[in-house]
Amino acid sequence: MKKLVLLLTVAIFATIGCDKLMKDENILVDDPELLDFSEGLSTDVGLTKTSTNALNDALNRHGKDGKHRRDPAFLWNVAVEMQKKLSEEEKSRLLEWSDKNAVPYLFNGGMDSGKGRGGPGGNKGVMDIRAVFTVLDEAQRESLKSIMDSYKGQMEEVMKRAKDGTLDREAAKAELEALEVAMRAEIKVLLTDEQREKLEDMRVDMKQEMEEMREAAHDAMVMALEMTPNQDSGLVTINNESGEAQKALMEKAKAEGTSKEDLQDALKQLIADRNSKIEALFSDKQIEIIKLYTALGMQYSRHCGQKGKDGGKGNKG
Repeated sequence: MKKLVLLLTVAIFATIGCDKLMKDENILVDDPELLDFSEGLSTDVGLTKTSTNALNDALNRHGKDGKHRRDPAFLWNVAVEMQKKLSEEEKSRLLEWSDKNAVPYLFNGGMDSGKGRGGPGGNKGVMDIRAVFTVLDEAQRESLKSIMDSYKGQMEEVMKRAKDGTLDREAAKAELEALEVAMRAEIKVLLTDEQREKLEDMRVDMKQEMEEMREAAHDAMVMALEMTPNQDSGLVTINNESGEAQKALMEKAKAEGTSKEDLQDALKQLIADRNSKIEALFSDKQIEIIKLYTALGMQYSRHCGQKGKDGGKGNKG
């Protein structure tokens, strides 16, 4: 009889006790960076204890062992879970700023016509100063510093003249471009043939790595949203159209001398138009996940995105 009572007690605890335990006890985040993320987000949004526990549990599982720094699926996985776990009021508070400011959906996969973000210097194959620095010896590094200090002063002088009106915008742009070309030519002279070859190998490797990252980020998005092939191709079409519209707008603004305020308004309208097309392409649930993914990314950047760069939390306030 005692054994039967014990078994019944265990069964009851298994069905209702575990859930209560999850609600009553705090789930702690293991990673210090993700702890900053969790605490900042919870404070900003005003999460309940249950929602904070759900968030922390998701962060621990999807971001463990530094995975959040290298896995593009990390925030997507957290967004999918939070779409199910957060209350409507909590979601509304989390999305309030991005909804009011028309933040573009899926920006990294977005308004660049689907092109990759490139490696050092982007996709143009130009010299990346950080990469150059790694292949130089001490004497060369001192020479590099002298070259850059010299051109920095010259560039600042051009920008000062443009600001005070003694040099028009187009002339300033031309002078800055000429100074950059000259600076890179001087830096190139510093390099040996072996160093140039090494830099080219680094550029090719980085380009391949960035392409792999772009593909991984795309695959993470497709999996999280359970996208259909039609939605995938539709998003590419939207991005291409938005990219072309943005390019045409910038060319028109340059030719007509459009004011900064008018240009900003026009760009906001392009973002709004693109968002509307994406909303028509995806279901309500998918759009909510996309919005949460965007908002979580902003929160991550705010509370811990700068960690390791300046020794503290993000400074976006």
